Amino acid sequence: MPTSTDPGSQHEVPGAGRRARGQHSSHAHGAAFRVLRGLLVAVVVLAVLGAGGGVYAYYRLQGNINAQNIDGLLSNRPTDQSTVDPTTGQSAVNILVMGSDTRDLSDGTGDEYGGESADPGARSDTTVLVHLAADRQSATMVSIPRDSVVQIPACKLADGSTTRARKGIFNAAFSLGGAACTISTVESLTHVKVDHYVVVDFSGFQSMIDALGGVTICTPDAIDDKASNLHLTAGTHDDVNGQTALAYARVRHIGDGSDLSRISRQQALMSSVVQKVTSSQILLSPTKLFSFLDAATKSVTTDTGFASLSEIASLAQSLQKMPANGVQFVTVPTEEYPADHNRVQWTAAAAGLWQQIATDTAGPTSATPTATATGDPADSSELLVAPSGISVQVLNVGAPAGTAANVADQLTGVGFASASTSDGPATDPGADVLVRYGTGRGDSANTVAAALGGAKTQLDASLGKTIVVEVSTAAVTVTDVRARVTGTVPTATPSAAVTGRVASDDICA
Repeated sequence: MPTSTDPGSQHEVPGAGRRARGQHSSHAHGAAFRVLRGLLVAVVVLAVLGAGGGVYAYYRLQGNINAQNIDGLLSNRPTDQSTVDPTTGQSAVNILVMGSDTRDLSDGTGDEYGGESADPGARSDTTVLVHLAADRQSATMVSIPRDSVVQIPACKLADGSTTRARKGIFNAAFSLGGAACTISTVESLTHVKVDHYVVVDFSGFQSMIDALGGVTICTPDAIDDKASNLHLTAGTHDDVNGQTALAYARVRHIGDGSDLSRISRQQALMSSVVQKVTSSQILLSPTKLFSFLDAATKSVTTDTGFASLSEIASLAQSLQKMPANGVQFVTVPTEEYPADHNRVQWTAAAAGLWQQIATDTAGPTSATPTATATGDPADSSELLVAPSGISVQVLNVGAPAGTAANVADQLTGVGFASASTSDGPATDPGADVLVRYGTGRGDSANTVAAALGGAKTQLDASLGKTIVVEVSTAAVTVTDVRARVTGTVPTATPSAAVTGRVASDDICA
């Protein structure tokens, strides 16, 4: 029986054996990126509308950011395999976020974590690759386990020397050569080009939590850990301060003690931060807003291209149309490392995940079942990709005015994720309706074509994930094909599932 070759039909993340937990209301799903773009755009609003005080605040926040140019330390970089999206005019963006565990902190609090002399240097305590799709319809936040045994490449250092290539745990790359070596390691392992990087230290994390007035955390079991000085009863704890939240995020001596367990807690904590920002209406409080942004920017080191608040705000504004269910957290799939049960190694499913990130075909897990067979758009065929996972652009290429808008409204009315409109020249003047699709999006195109009465389809390698529909006549019939999307697509490695959560998930889940 034929199976799909369309990334959009296979849960959008390879090896995903189950949907993300907590598929709640669509409004709540997009909280993470509504907050992200809201906070960053608010910086610009604060500067533009706040007169003298706003200008001062803007330059104060801008001056907080520590920018470092590490381009000269990076070599043998992968090429960008994604394409510019024709609808947004944007490219995919990959941002590597590293949480540094250095004890050499500018605010003098390093002794609270053992001190620089007791634990010298720095490691990437937490590493997350944030992938923003070119169509700005989805974002994937991939956590990389720090205890992964990987091949670390030779890294150039600021003093002109070069480290030797070696096999070791992933977070050792940061100890060897900071952010540059971590980026080189990620790029060599994944073939994904990192566009920007951000490093956040312990004190910054604490300050951001405290600026929010604390967050809520949930632990199923009581925690009594002397090593981290963390003592919590089982259950939900509200208004937890930054110091306790940091200890909760970092504690290793609870549960199974694994890094994967710790990542799960960190993802829940990030979700809690998002929920707190949303519920506290920080965007409506200039004092809270400035306090939070001041804490965030003071703790950030980033590349020079990402150090401008206006540039960051521009990126945030490009996320305005991201759908509510467009963002999820996932973790690189791993298995026990044979030589050391305290370490892990990436499974074959990881390669598929990184390929989807590199080619900009990753996306949130779809809750809609898909069919077991790919077919043409005939009335009797089953379809592999649900309309809810497809964005469409309708081009009027000669039809009466208003035709494209009418077709777009009908498509969203029968379940398609979004449908924008525009005018343009006809690719095939002989076709009343033509469905164009990018590489790997054939199954999505079949769903669109079926909804348009079996329209002609055509591969267009210049396109991204958005399907383009050309209409040259007003006689276009749109039908609901959701009932034809049935069955399931088998996965090659169901035991190597890529699990995920969305920012609105119950933090106790």
